[in-house]
Amino acid sequence: MSHVRHRVGVLALASLAFLALLFAGVARAADSRPNIVLMLSDNLGYGEIGAYGGGVLRGAPTPRLDEIAAQGLRFTNFNVELECTPSRSALMTGRLPVRSGTWRAGIPGLPGGLSPWEVTVAESLSAAGYDTAIFGKWHLGDSEGRYPTDQGFDVWWGFPFSTNIATYREKPGFDPTRFPDPQLMEGRRGEPPVAVEPYTTANRPLVDERIAEKATRYIRENAAGERPFFLFVAWSLPHHPYLPHPDFAGRSGNGPFADVIVEHDHRVGQVMDAIDAADLSRETLVLYLSDNGPDSAHHPQGSFAGPFRGYLGSAFEGSVRTPMLARWPDRVPAGTATNEIVSILDLFPTLATLAGAELPDDREIDGVDQSALLLGESEESARESVLFFSGRTLIATKWRRFKLFLVGDDPAPGDRAWRRLWTPLLYNVEQDPREEVDIARDNLWVFSAALRPLYLFLFSLDREGLILPGGEEPEPGTVEIPFQSQEEIERSLSALRWNFVKERVRGFLGMEESP
Repeated sequence: MSHVRHRVGVLALASLAFLALLFAGVARAADSRPNIVLMLSDNLGYGEIGAYGGGVLRGAPTPRLDEIAAQGLRFTNFNVELECTPSRSALMTGRLPVRSGTWRAGIPGLPGGLSPWEVTVAESLSAAGYDTAIFGKWHLGDSEGRYPTDQGFDVWWGFPFSTNIATYREKPGFDPTRFPDPQLMEGRRGEPPVAVEPYTTANRPLVDERIAEKATRYIRENAAGERPFFLFVAWSLPHHPYLPHPDFAGRSGNGPFADVIVEHDHRVGQVMDAIDAADLSRETLVLYLSDNGPDSAHHPQGSFAGPFRGYLGSAFEGSVRTPMLARWPDRVPAGTATNEIVSILDLFPTLATLAGAELPDDREIDGVDQSALLLGESEESARESVLFFSGRTLIATKWRRFKLFLVGDDPAPGDRAWRRLWTPLLYNVEQDPREEVDIARDNLWVFSAALRPLYLFLFSLDREGLILPGGEEPEPGTVEIPFQSQEEIERSLSALRWNFVKERVRGFLGMEESP
């Protein structure tokens, strides 16, 4: 009799488990919001991937990345920030990094990183019911309150700084009493992250294998979940030092950097295979992009900017224009491309729209919703300009096909060098992608259109202020605009304030808007 009762009990439990899975599947199917897998490479140039003219040409085929391009949308005018930390800040907040105190690459141990006051895309999606995870590089803070699990991510494994820190212990004169060993870390929301092991050149070749393992496991474990997920795969590759996994060392026959690219393509393919194996392809938006163009640290080894000039730290197209690919079967048109201008700032508003999440309404958001362009519902971008700051200095502004430089930039490999200009430089980046021929003299009409977004930004900065590196919240602050003194900026802002007041009064009185 007890044997019969045991069988009945087992059957009852099995039935309950089946019903739970069934209802979970129904609940997930009724949720039309996509899973989001965002893969970010580190310092990958525009011309590195086969779909962008690289691949075999570079001695490093990229079949898996090319496959994503064939299955989805390829962006050819995707714009990022001048350095790593600013790009990641822009991605996370949808705000110009100069507002957030994240305007230069973070230095370990010094004040910096995202303030807890900032709202990230992970926090927004989490509040909308998403599970969230990040595996890999953060570079937006390495102190209490500024780790990924403080900023909306449920789980994290990776490192809070840049990859080259793994080489510090081997440098002549390194003092371990002044600089602790960099660590690979892991953490969960609500708990302090813990160090797992030192990050050194010994385990640097294994890092992206581990990122891929953790990302694919996360996909498998969340495939049948009731909630959609946001997975941020922040690769360490192809940032220097170029130390490929042992399985890929010598694979390309074209040197360590090409080996790293072959490995990187394989790791991306592992994540794509996990999505397909879990039968999540049609429920998952995949985005692949890079945070910066090529780094010149080991020139001439390193990534390739294709038709453009410029290295990390420059505002030339080679630095600030990178690949971006999007795949979402039946939603994102397959095998298509767009040359419409898009910014890394736009990812937060776009993902928030697709996920049914909210943007914070108590601060300036510089990104715009590009979901219509992404889904093929519009052929036009929701933006037409981008501002490029280095530190607090405006270097250039891009408007439609034009780039206006306010500072003399240096596109060559080597140390960044700025110089004062007698007059701004203007390039047509469609006719002249290498930005070599100044056309300012015959196209002065462009200046007003290209600089209008600057004054709108200054007006918003006047209202909100900015966060200083390591600061907690916005406070009064200034930026440097070449060719204008602070007094001149203030006079311009006074005129903008007066026009703003006049328009508010006209609206209140029901008068027609002024022309």
